[in-house]
Amino acid sequence: MPELTVGICAYNEGKNIGKLLYNILYKQNLKKDFEIIVVCSGCTDNTVDIVNDYKDKSSKVQIYIENERGGNASAINKILINAKGKAIIFISADTLPNKDCFNNLLQKLEQPKVGIVCGKPVPINNKKQLVGKLVHLLWGFHGVVFKELNDAGLAKHATEVFCVRKCIVKQIPNQTINDDAYIALMTKKKGWLIKYEPLSIVSICGPKTFYEYFNQRRRILVGHFQVKKFTGEAPQHLIYLLPNHPLKAIKLFFLLLKKNSLLTVAAFVSVELMLYTFAITDSIKNKSYASWNSLSTTKELQIDN
Repeated sequence: MPELTVGICAYNEGKNIGKLLYNILYKQNLKKDFEIIVVCSGCTDNTVDIVNDYKDKSSKVQIYIENERGGNASAINKILINAKGKAIIFISADTLPNKDCFNNLLQKLEQPKVGIVCGKPVPINNKKQLVGKLVHLLWGFHGVVFKELNDAGLAKHATEVFCVRKCIVKQIPNQTINDDAYIALMTKKKGWLIKYEPLSIVSICGPKTFYEYFNQRRRILVGHFQVKKFTGEAPQHLIYLLPNHPLKAIKLFFLLLKKNSLLTVAAFVSVELMLYTFAITDSIKNKSYASWNSLSTTKELQIDN
């Protein structure tokens, strides 16, 4: 029986899935026996062929194919049901983990009462472009918030790569948009701690156009409302943090101003407020984002890793 399961949900990830599988198999230097489960959902590109090639090369790779796209939650549930490891690392298919990313997560998971350990996403986007600045500000601020809440024992979210003890969460609702936030909140509600490991870096490519940035953030914010509806609690977001922990929220906002130009912060806040309004409307209308359109510019993860 493997001690670790690595779970990957893939929809048309032909540009990156091969690099990700190679990274996990040959570059992570995992100290524990592991398996990799890839759920390919409704793929119309060469994703399935690439995963099957790796499956032929390594017995550690398993593939589950959904002929029709069932949404990320459906794929997550397949992993939760079929995982044999004592711990599960979930990683987005359009990312690449840096050296020792997985081992750092697993080491911290061994601490008592820790149920989830989350890594640190770092975007590769061009900082000279406005959308690139927004992406870097967003993820940089996400890391600052996570560090602050981690130290205070208040973290209740997850990231593009996280490790969870098996059987804490056995299944998630099929319409879940933000599966990481749902799993994290349910873990927190069961009395487990959620920890942040900034040494576990995963490279990501954020949206490169404002249209895709807007749509991605809109979906995520709708997902926050949905998670609150499912669990009774809101995931970590500055707007939700403000009424419950106002001093921390104000401190974090000043850190945001300190690390970024006033113009960039003004643009970021303006867009977030606009997105928040759209997300409220979408939530009232019960708009479904369980299966969303793929963002083409986030698949261009070209790094030497």
